[in-house]
Amino acid sequence: MVEGKLALITGATRGIGLGIAQALGSCGPNLILVGRDEDELEHVAEELRPTVPHVHVAPFDLLRTSEIAGWFEDLCGRTGTPDILVNSAGISRRGLAVDLTLEDWNDVMALNTTAIFELSRAFAKRCIAEEKGARIINIASLMTAAARPGTSPYTASKGAVGQLTKALAVEWAKYGILVNAIAPGYIDTDLNKTLVADDTFSKWVEQRCPLGRWGTPEDIAWPVVFLASSAAAFITGQVIYVDGGWLATF
Repeated sequence: MVEGKLALITGATRGIGLGIAQALGSCGPNLILVGRDEDELEHVAEELRPTVPHVHVAPFDLLRTSEIAGWFEDLCGRTGTPDILVNSAGISRRGLAVDLTLEDWNDVMALNTTAIFELSRAFAKRCIAEEKGARIINIASLMTAAARPGTSPYTASKGAVGQLTKALAVEWAKYGILVNAIAPGYIDTDLNKTLVADDTFSKWVEQRCPLGRWGTPEDIAWPVVFLASSAAAFITGQVIYVDGGWLATF
């Protein structure tokens, strides 16, 4: 259902992005892996190449938001326009709002929200010009709908991702560009490694989550594959919470 497509995945060297690259790669599409570290990208690409027809690496720092459009145009000149865009790259700056710096806020908003806007619209412009339908899947968060102390920039950025997903879905539906988001619960990744290592916090997560565990990148990757596939042809503008039942209880 995604075989022969070209999928671009940001944040592809670790965590959820890596899980998505592995899951999509097993289903037949060609891949473009985006991340800041070229060596890490090449390492992932080498692992995927035995089973994926074509794997391209595209090192780029998405915090350079004003350069995204030009970089993407150059990339498409080498690879062609992707059919699927997965916006997975993200960062967090933890701390109480009164203690965080404005730089903390700006960095989180730039990568988690502005970069998604810039890359998505650069992608959509090409798809519209080429009159081809496409899929955009954003990685939102449990924090798109809820909050806890010490996460104000991240929570604000992921709230924006949820609403941006809906706005772009409505705007681009007439072009056959479907835009959805997956909102993970607590996932065991490098981004959360300090939380996973905190025994008290980790036990709280396991007790609070109805399924009784942390999620894994694979738990997020397969719903992304579904949204990228023809099975999701009538789904757009949705934020799907993959959270082990977290928001269903209190």
